[in-house]
Amino acid sequence: MELRHSKSHPHSGAEEPSVEAIREECRAFLEGKLKLTLNMDKTHVTQVNDGFVFLGHRIIRKREKWGTMRVSTTIPKEKVKGFIHKLVKDLSGNHEVRTADMIDRLHRQLAGWATFYKFTGFTAYVIQKIDNVVFWKFAHWLARKYRSRIKPLMRKWLKAPEEGKAKTWLTYGVSEQGHRVDRALRRLITSPKAQFKWRNP
Repeated sequence: MELRHSKSHPHSGAEEPSVEAIREECRAFLEGKLKLTLNMDKTHVTQVNDGFVFLGHRIIRKREKWGTMRVSTTIPKEKVKGFIHKLVKDLSGNHEVRTADMIDRLHRQLAGWATFYKFTGFTAYVIQKIDNVVFWKFAHWLARKYRSRIKPLMRKWLKAPEEGKAKTWLTYGVSEQGHRVDRALRRLITSPKAQFKWRNP
């Protein structure tokens, strides 16, 4: 079975002519009924073993560790690079921002990323890479903000937020109401994952 896709809809088919026929039916419907033009330059027929990017996800059939072939959804490399670039940019300046507010800003981005790619597989390396970048870029951001070396800051703020959890940056400050506010830097590795099961129509 091969998975084929167009720019907006993936299709699966046993033979290429049948998928080509589906594409022509879609084209006739769009142009005839809806008066829309199908962009043939962005409408491709490809083998799922070669993989393709669809709605920000890379879909490809890969061999599992026990030998069977399975369609998997992974994170495109360019999306990983773009996300890391955005995080690094935020942590390369903005030293006037309160530490708690910076952590909240990072949390919103990391939470959004984790939710969007919740159903992807083969992400261990990607998650580890992003966590590592955020950890050390935030360390340098703290050092610049407080005009300190990283080592003393680690002795002060590198702690486990809860018993049994890995250490991370745990900072504290004072809210506008005068209350103490603790902020622990989120790690992507703690984000929940789920499995998406592919089914043929």
